Amino acid sequence: MSTKKFTFNLILCLLTILSIHFLNGGKTFAQSMETIKIYGTPAGVSTRYIGGVEGSINFDIKDLQDLGVNTFRIYGGMSRWEAQDDDGKYGWPSIAEIKTNPNIINWDWWDNIMTNPPNDTDYWSSGIPGEVWQGNARKIFAELKQADILPVVSIRNVSNNWEPSWSLQLNPPRTDEDWNEWWEHVFATVYWLNVRNDYHVDEWEIHNEPDNREQGWGGNQADYFELVKVGRDAIDYVYKNYLPGRTYHLHAPKSVGGSSWPANVLQAIPTYFDSVNVHNYDVDISQYTQRVHEWMNGTIHANSPLWIGEWGTYKREYDEVPFSINLIKNLIRGSQPGNNYIYGSHIFSLYDWGKEPIFQGLVGARGKRRVSYYAFRMGIRALQGGRNTFLTSNANPNMMAIATKDDSSNIYLLMANSGEESYKFNADFSDLVSTGTGQMWEFSSKVMDEVVRNLTLKDGNVGLTIPANAAILIKLKAVP
Repeated sequence: MSTKKFTFNLILCLLTILSIHFLNGGKTFAQSMETIKIYGTPAGVSTRYIGGVEGSINFDIKDLQDLGVNTFRIYGGMSRWEAQDDDGKYGWPSIAEIKTNPNIINWDWWDNIMTNPPNDTDYWSSGIPGEVWQGNARKIFAELKQADILPVVSIRNVSNNWEPSWSLQLNPPRTDEDWNEWWEHVFATVYWLNVRNDYHVDEWEIHNEPDNREQGWGGNQADYFELVKVGRDAIDYVYKNYLPGRTYHLHAPKSVGGSSWPANVLQAIPTYFDSVNVHNYDVDISQYTQRVHEWMNGTIHANSPLWIGEWGTYKREYDEVPFSINLIKNLIRGSQPGNNYIYGSHIFSLYDWGKEPIFQGLVGARGKRRVSYYAFRMGIRALQGGRNTFLTSNANPNMMAIATKDDSSNIYLLMANSGEESYKFNADFSDLVSTGTGQMWEFSSKVMDEVVRNLTLKDGNVGLTIPANAAILIKLKAVP
């Protein structure tokens, strides 16, 4: 071959490569586009309840509605609602006396603390004075009910700050007087919220991380078993005698991530609770989730709801895009079938929480919404509500994807790309829908969960691009 001809062919080849490069936004792709197939057979259902743990800096129902959460976790207990013995006489009244006459309880105390808390805030015991949200428990529970958001309430004798001081003598309960006080507090909490008022609080937790001494539990595992038994008796008594026909759920053991307590609770007191609830702050939540499911399998709780009562981070990572992408991946993992499945979850925390050190939430002071807020919102839009889920043929190791269908037959495809390169592909929805239109949302360092493109299917297919370190959400509406 002559030198001139060789040079000409080389230039032609380079021009071809450069044209492909610039047509694809500066990225070089193989000429054959990969197809991701969305399979048409339901694989399972998505996570039914997705929400957040409360935070002391704020409570604004508009944030919850904007996110689309359908559940909200609240730390109750003696430190918050019975900072002093409500009647001033330790060990009185007895369990038998309360069962005979519930009005023996000092309801004036309960009405006052729930309506007129110290310093005008229900977070008076768990935040920095002057910086915490101003409002009472009545407002929280009333607005959750009106918005149809499921409250999940933790009941504790002692908080993570080892308060109140008067209840340390029943941490753990030993004497009849101790048990009287514990039973009364649980009974009064449930009765006040649901009988004296009508806030529809039917999801209950007994303590918070009882396997973590820093969270305030002073007993051992056997003591916790007894705490659950007596607490459950108080809750059960309210429902059977004052709320007949209404169902409640009791969550246990509320243990830290990686803990073996769930296995022991499932064996020791399986009939005293009906929902397994653990915490899991792992980067990939699936490994511990699978282990807990394996413990549940073969017990009476093989098909019981598994909740993650706390997940996310307490390490100030909510303004980081890579963390936010992984947050979406964990939401996808929780909606996968089998031993990955999560029935309900609460991210920690929705708002900044606590005294010093302050734990950073999705929303900070003065309503500042952090980066992960928008990733969380995107994931909820795709997954929440127990929708049918559909798996995909995706083989890219940096990509995670899942599809869902809502009650109106809208199809959603949620994809998260943790890779450093953008990814161009063809999405094949033909097993589910052949003709339709839709929208695409993007979450990235440049776009915070906003619509970036309108879509039209052709024979059930559409070409898509997901940026590096980003997530996209497709919503398609079938055209008859």
